[in-house]
Amino acid sequence: MTTETLRRELRINREIDGSMNELLVEMQRFVDNTRIWESRMEVHQMTNLVAVSGETGSVEVVKNFIRYQIGRDARNDNWRWRVGGVKNFGEQLVDRLDELQDMAQGAVAGASNPTADERDVDRVWMTLCRAYLGHLSRYFYYKKRTAEGGGR
Repeated sequence: MTTETLRRELRINREIDGSMNELLVEMQRFVDNTRIWESRMEVHQMTNLVAVSGETGSVEVVKNFIRYQIGRDARNDNWRWRVGGVKNFGEQLVDRLDELQDMAQGAVAGASNPTADERDVDRVWMTLCRAYLGHLSRYFYYKKRTAEGGGR
């Protein structure tokens, strides 16, 4: 890796780190608004989602996994869970992941990266999605377990 490549990566990583507070506040608001912990969604379902995001470099693969889970939810009580609004939990989550692409573009642009290309944006987008889903899983766990009285 060249020195310039390393500098570019450091600038991009600083931009990503700088967006974490915004990312986490939005994620918590999303979970709180959907009240997904009140559904029949289980902790292992979120863990599986995080595992899928860790196994791929493609946000589209993660979104496809979510859509698959929506399709499997025959009772409408986890991925199709709906509290108000037009879209169910899974559809809203896909929308959130799509919105992270704008944040990724901003991070790459904010790093003053004149040689940036779509691969940089896609890589940063995947990094943001992994962070979002990882923190979503942990926050969901917290909300689910405290709603149940703290039991395992």
